[in-house]
Amino acid sequence: MIDFEWRTEIDAVDEPELWEMLSAAAAYDEEAGFPQLSLDDRAGDGTSHLLVWLHADPRLDTELAFGRVLAAYLRVEPREEGIGDVSYVVRPEFRSRGITTLLLEKIGLDVNDGGGWQGTGCTRLHVWARGNHPAAHRVSMRFHNYGISTIALEWRLLMPVREDIATDREMPVVRRAEDAAERRAAAELWANRGGRGDIPAQADLFVVGAGGELSGAVWAEPGAGEQTEYGTAGRITGPVVAENSRDAIRPLLIAALRLLRDDGLRVASMVVDSADWPLVHEARLLGFMHDRTDVQYAVGASRT
Repeated sequence: MIDFEWRTEIDAVDEPELWEMLSAAAAYDEEAGFPQLSLDDRAGDGTSHLLVWLHADPRLDTELAFGRVLAAYLRVEPREEGIGDVSYVVRPEFRSRGITTLLLEKIGLDVNDGGGWQGTGCTRLHVWARGNHPAAHRVSMRFHNYGISTIALEWRLLMPVREDIATDREMPVVRRAEDAAERRAAAELWANRGGRGDIPAQADLFVVGAGGELSGAVWAEPGAGEQTEYGTAGRITGPVVAENSRDAIRPLLIAALRLLRDDGLRVASMVVDSADWPLVHEARLLGFMHDRTDVQYAVGASRT
């Protein structure tokens, strides 16, 4: 049995238990590379929080025979056009008990109420299932009548960083970004070309082009500390290139890989849109391998 409560902010009474649950989940999920939810995350105005408690069943939980324990946490962050970005985590020891299914059976996924879903004001919901966990697929099938759709697929690619990362053809010249103006230009290129997620502020930036007329950019983080089965990986964000500048993809990737190599990294990690075939093609030619598929589901929206 579960019960739940929506909050506009986390109060001091529930904060310690929520901190403990999120810390346990972060430690459990670290090796798989799943994103970690924290109360330190900067939540925008209008964010809603849902706390879910499990009432212990003495037949199953002899150590929790009395009372209740915080079992899950959901966060809805509103953004433009009525979209709500949903983040969700279940306490590791309570996974595979059907808590998510039971929760959604109780509250539903109707986004067409006057106040949006559950009064959050959001009429479309977006949520990532990192690693395309079977439980996420089961939930999407169980509640398909609410119009759940897949709107994006991302692949995490990994590559052993070789000593010799050679070029095999004449390519555009790649250089380090020179100043804050070029970082802003690269960020604008990222936004205009459909880049997803946040740009790493402290990463090394390599660009193709001059000044404000950049035709390509890539960010490399040797200190990302991303855990993989092959060891700790440095992270590559991008590359992103202007229209008709596909020839910049390969040299940008090579520049990022060389930086990781020179910093002593043995593995490179990169997340790509599975539909970005020019990038997927060049990454595969260089030796990147598929490691994980991430799926973004939506309620109240069709694939674009």
